[in-house]
Amino acid sequence: MNPGIQMLELAIGIKDVLVNAGFTTIESLLRTSPTEIATMLGIEFYVGKIIIEAAKRAAAQSEGGAQINDIESSAMLALPAD
Repeated sequence: MNPGIQMLELAIGIKDVLVNAGFTTIESLLRTSPTEIATMLGIEFYVGKIIIEAAKRAAAQSEGGAQINDIESSAMLALPAD
């Protein structure tokens, strides 16, 4: 599952600008450098870095949640039947 831009811990206005610029997934942000994001959006470089860091956190949370779900599913399969 590709978490959308709305999952980012950023101001709503920044998320709207990202979506309007064509960024629809966390992965699309992670394939872009902070410099490119800053240039595309007409923002300061440090804001581009903040956006990338938020994307990394969201991706890590998404992956961690998937791993937890996999572990829980495996644990359920291993339980003895009554």
